[in-house]
Amino acid sequence: MKQKLFRFAYYYLKEAEAAEDALQDALLKIWDKRADWSGIKNEEAWSMMVVKNICLDRLRKLSNARKHQNRMLIDDRDERDPNRISVWQDQWQVMNEVVKTLNNNQRMVFKLRDIEGHSYKEISDLLDLSDAQVKTELFRARKKLKTCMLKINNYGIGRTESVA
Repeated sequence: MKQKLFRFAYYYLKEAEAAEDALQDALLKIWDKRADWSGIKNEEAWSMMVVKNICLDRLRKLSNARKHQNRMLIDDRDERDPNRISVWQDQWQVMNEVVKTLNNNQRMVFKLRDIEGHSYKEISDLLDLSDAQVKTELFRARKKLKTCMLKINNYGIGRTESVA
């Protein structure tokens, strides 16, 4: 059955190493749920579902990470411009400092949703908040980040110029 689960993970992830990692995580999760095995009617189908969910989570997180990386990419001509590189580095540093000013819930929700790509439901479960609270905290975090970054960039309070 392990080989079947591996092939199933490979079908989703298209890389042997990633499939092995996903399978390892799935086997750990299956083992952790061993107390519930008696209530499972079809162990193979349940195991396949666990593998599928882990693969989909990995793909979603990978997609979200790539999306953020693509936003921050510097094209070839900018790559050779030390001033442009410096501005990008400064912007990233300022953004990280601004994120630190968010309250704990806002910071956690922002990181879980916009950086790690978790769903609202996952975040509400992780942080023990309602879906509405998660959306509100995310809205407030984004609004504060936008306001602070615009203020820093437009009024020259920070160390950087606008790169948008």
